Amino acid sequence: MVTIREISKKANVSIATVSKVLNGKPGVSKFTADHVLSIARELNYRPNLNARSLKKGQSQTLGIITEDLTVFNTPDIIDGIDVYCESQGYHYILSNLRLNKRYGNHPDDIDIKECTKLINSLTDTLLSKQVNGIIYIGCHSHAVVPTKYSNEIPFVYAYCYSTNPKIPSVMYDDQKAAFEVTQLLINKGHTHIGVIAGLRESIHTTNRILGYQEALYTNNIPYNPRLTLYGNWERDEGYYLSEELIKAGVTAIFAHNDLMAIGVIDYCNKHGIQVGKDLSLFGFDNREISAYCHPTLSTVSLPLFEIGQHATRLMLDILAGHNIEGGLKIMLPCSIIERESTGLPVSKEKNKSEESHETRS
Repeated sequence: MVTIREISKKANVSIATVSKVLNGKPGVSKFTADHVLSIARELNYRPNLNARSLKKGQSQTLGIITEDLTVFNTPDIIDGIDVYCESQGYHYILSNLRLNKRYGNHPDDIDIKECTKLINSLTDTLLSKQVNGIIYIGCHSHAVVPTKYSNEIPFVYAYCYSTNPKIPSVMYDDQKAAFEVTQLLINKGHTHIGVIAGLRESIHTTNRILGYQEALYTNNIPYNPRLTLYGNWERDEGYYLSEELIKAGVTAIFAHNDLMAIGVIDYCNKHGIQVGKDLSLFGFDNREISAYCHPTLSTVSLPLFEIGQHATRLMLDILAGHNIEGGLKIMLPCSIIERESTGLPVSKEKNKSEESHETRS
């Protein structure tokens, strides 16, 4: 590894001059600075970030602990962290608990003691690398038991929250999104709206059912519990549960994720039911497949990138000494994306009807 002593020797200037140039300090002429930088590039010089952080007393580095890198929400959250870190001159070190690979998507199957041990181990490793704070990214919105190091280093939780009320978190408001989806379907004239929910023990399931019920109540539509069926987030479950709802006479189905919604499309395609015409369908998550299936799927887009950015901004505010309210929970809004599976928007259907009437006249 090239040192500043070697740069100094080749550039024929003092070590102090090289140090000033490489650290962007004044007191060196432009000619000399350009010469030193040219030599540094020629020798492929890389700064020693660890040594620099020891000098400054801060590493400008964050630790990230993900519950599982393979879960769909995690990469976009990390992308948001990455962009914000880059804009602020920060770096990050990424660690992965692999919980989904270890336990599957059933929260009740997680061994809390073993999980806490894993988190403590990764946190200990990150602390040994002199990180200034840790962002913890969940697989889903659930309560996380705080690590024993939570009093030694700042934590911010993303897509989940801590059982310690003093630790801030950034999540999204899926209850409001579910209300908006149900209201949109009601505005289209649907009053028999079936739900293919997620796992009973999931907070996402609870929030989305609450939003659905709230919209029904707001519009004086009685809630029929027989039209809410619980699934397991998988495509096959959407296929099997859709049959029961369609036989019950629903005109629209709100599936709690896109994979189960695709299962509904599979069932309808096999049985000659036209989704978007005979039956309206909404998913949740805006997975890539939702834009390419046939028909394309109306869904809810999660603010994953924004969660990453907000969590990082919050962390840097804490590190800067800003007073962050204990127990702060930031709830970001989702975006509703309407596609072919719910038919034409009401305004377009009205225009189409008017055009047809004018043609007949």
